[in-house]
Amino acid sequence: MRKLAIFALLTTTTYTFSQNIEDVYRYSRTYVTGSARFDAMGGSFGALGAESGCIGINPAGFGRLSTSSLSFGISGTAVNTKSSFMDHNDSFNTFTVRVPNLAGSFVKDVSGNGNGLLYIQLSGGLNRVANFNNSLHYSGQKFESLLDVFANQATGVDSTMLYDYLPYTSSLAYQAYAIDPDNQYNYYPRLNSGDMIHNRSVLKSGGINEWYFAFSGNYIGRVYFGASISYNTLNYAQSTVHKETLTDTTGVSLRSFIYQYDFKTKGSGTSIKLGAIFVPVDFLRLGIALHTPTFYNLTDDYTATMQAVQSYGIQHVDPAFIPANRYKYRVWTPTKVVGSLGFVFQDNGCINVDLEYMNYAWGSLKSTKDQGYAAYDYKTENKEVKSELIDALNIRVGGEWSIYNVFFIRAGYGFYPKGYKIDRTYGKNYDQTFSGGFGFRVNRLFIDLSMRYLSESSIYKAFVESTTYLNTSSMLFNVGLRYKFDYE
Repeated sequence: MRKLAIFALLTTTTYTFSQNIEDVYRYSRTYVTGSARFDAMGGSFGALGAESGCIGINPAGFGRLSTSSLSFGISGTAVNTKSSFMDHNDSFNTFTVRVPNLAGSFVKDVSGNGNGLLYIQLSGGLNRVANFNNSLHYSGQKFESLLDVFANQATGVDSTMLYDYLPYTSSLAYQAYAIDPDNQYNYYPRLNSGDMIHNRSVLKSGGINEWYFAFSGNYIGRVYFGASISYNTLNYAQSTVHKETLTDTTGVSLRSFIYQYDFKTKGSGTSIKLGAIFVPVDFLRLGIALHTPTFYNLTDDYTATMQAVQSYGIQHVDPAFIPANRYKYRVWTPTKVVGSLGFVFQDNGCINVDLEYMNYAWGSLKSTKDQGYAAYDYKTENKEVKSELIDALNIRVGGEWSIYNVFFIRAGYGFYPKGYKIDRTYGKNYDQTFSGGFGFRVNRLFIDLSMRYLSESSIYKAFVESTTYLNTSSMLFNVGLRYKFDYE
């Protein structure tokens, strides 16, 4: 049996079982989505408005409405993740169907009041703001093993105390007879000098839905203002299954093992958006918006287990030593500031540019206010957030061309710099979206179709000595209906 002098700093993606920088970054990084028209233009609508998807950028956009409307959409998202581990390539595909947009805006003409207000609007609905369905799988042959990490982690701990100190990792390996201690409580994996064949699947699912209510107005046709309050519902689930098979079993009973870790996060949060749009001349529009942090209250449930195939049979972990825990905490996402520039070419078309600034280091973890759970100050974790997360300027550009105000052609582009230093160590320093679509108008009914492509690159570390390179592409197909009507 071997013992490697392995650096046993464990990554947050798999083996740390408290809240951390990954949670802050995951729930802060969203891509603006909405109706099919909105998606086709790359989510770039900050200065244009008159579209339900503008809630994700500038609520003053509702002030551009002079007619009440209802909209509904349905989308399908295909995600492909390509992985490269030890020069071995794998691919994983998922497909989900969602309702990305459900909205209603009711407009009242108040121009007769003589106070400069022409219209006021009350709007509400649902927007999908994050999709966590991006699973992965990798396989390959490597000398370092997950058992090396678990053995090093347990060094100096009495075997009778492993469950108390390391219930999710080393304790499980010990119970499955995959690691052994000596008289000095040095632990050794039951491995020989050969390589291990690694197979790992990480199944991710969930997303964030934004339920919102907005009030907006139109002042003399030159100034549009709006404010909204949002209630976000969040769910995220991740199941990690890691299998290793020995290539050399000489002198050891262990043949292979499977380690599984599962956790789920559920919760909700609130935020406020404020915005304004100015029209100095008919063809030019300027937009500005402020998004407060989203204040999330979250609950994590997590468990783990392990089994090992030995020469004499399968060794399971006693159910009494399978951990399961729940913890509540809070996450505050960063403040956002959005500036927008729009050009309108009478009834022929429009172009919009959004510049969205945020500093991911402004996010933070906070202890729950639920007295049923032990308080924790997150000082160490928030220090890591401030040192490892950085700022980013997201850029979105979109345009629409109208043919006789009946047929519409749209396209858009999005540029999203990565806000996590470790993500900048591989591939491009940014993610990007490309989108396009078209729409038809039949009297008061609009039918819109869009396609939006997201390209991402990143790295995944099962443990420090195990690095997998990932390239993820997501294709979002959206079909939407909009109906305009008069409301008094």
